[in-house]
Amino acid sequence: MVSNNYNYQFIDWSHGPLGGEPFEHVGTLSTHLITPTVSLGLSDYINISYTQAIGVRAMGWGLGHSVHHRNENSSDSFDNALGSLFGDGTLSIKYLLTNTGAQSGSRIFIGGGLIIPGKSVLTADPYEHEGLVYPDHRHFSLSDGCYKTNFEIQYYIKTKPKSVFMPTFYGITFNYIKPLKESDYGYLSGNAYSSIASLLFPTKFKNNWYPKGVSLGFIYMKTEKAFWGVDEAPNSEAEMYLPAIGFIWNHKKHGSFSLNIRYNQNEAVPEEDANDNKSTSFELSIGYRKTLDYTIPWLYY
Repeated sequence: MVSNNYNYQFIDWSHGPLGGEPFEHVGTLSTHLITPTVSLGLSDYINISYTQAIGVRAMGWGLGHSVHHRNENSSDSFDNALGSLFGDGTLSIKYLLTNTGAQSGSRIFIGGGLIIPGKSVLTADPYEHEGLVYPDHRHFSLSDGCYKTNFEIQYYIKTKPKSVFMPTFYGITFNYIKPLKESDYGYLSGNAYSSIASLLFPTKFKNNWYPKGVSLGFIYMKTEKAFWGVDEAPNSEAEMYLPAIGFIWNHKKHGSFSLNIRYNQNEAVPEEDANDNKSTSFELSIGYRKTLDYTIPWLYY
C-alpha cells in the first residue's frame, strides 16, 4: 500500500519582552509537510512501513532586527541550524492481534518502530540561561536530531449502524515515543505520549463528490522536559487537548482521500522564558491511500 499525507499548520503567536528587546514580539510560524509512506504486508498479520517527512517551516516577522526572530525558513542554514527539506523518517512494524474481516467486531494492532532524525536540526542551544544573552539564533527545525523508539496500540470496533447518528468505526490509539540518546549537538528530547479517540459516521451519499464518512476526534498529547546538556529547554514540557473534524472520500478504483481540520488555542511556542506567551493555531491535513494489487512472490515461498 502507498499513502501520502499533506499537513499545513499556521500558528499566530505573541509573547512579552525579552532581555535586551523591551517590546512585544509578534509573528507567525507556518509549516508545509508531506509524509509519503510505503507499507508492505509480510503476512496476513504483519506489515512493515517506512514514512519520510519532507517539508518546510517558516517564520513570519516584521518588527525589525531581533536576535530571536526574523523572516526565515527551515530549508536554509543559520548560525545555530542546519537547513534541509528532510525531517524524520519512521520505520515501523505492526502486528494484527484480532481481526473480524468484513464483519462487525474488534480490530487490535500493536506496533513498534524506530524514528530516524532528519537533516534539518538545531546545532546549538538557542535559549538564555542565567542571564546570558546569546547572539542571533533560530528556535525551530523539522527534526530535533534524536533517534527514538515508537510504541503503538490501536483498538477499533466496526459496527453496522442503522442510523447516520451511529458510528461505523470507533476506537482509540495510544502512542509512546522515547528518545534513545541525545542528538549529535547535545539536545535530548522528552518522552512523548498521545492518545486519539475517533468516531466515523457514514453519510449515505451516492454522489462520488460527496464524502462517504464524517469523522470526529479528540487528541491528547503530552511531552516531558527536554534538555540541552544539563539545561532544561523552556516550554518543552506541555499538554495539549485538540478537537478535530474530518471527511473521507472513498473510490474503489482511485483509492481513498481524507480531509481533517484541527484548531488549538494557546499552544506553547518554544521561546526563552517569555512572559504572556500566547498563540492560536490552525491545522489542515489532506491524506491519500491506495492498496496496490501486487504480491511479491518470494515472500510466500
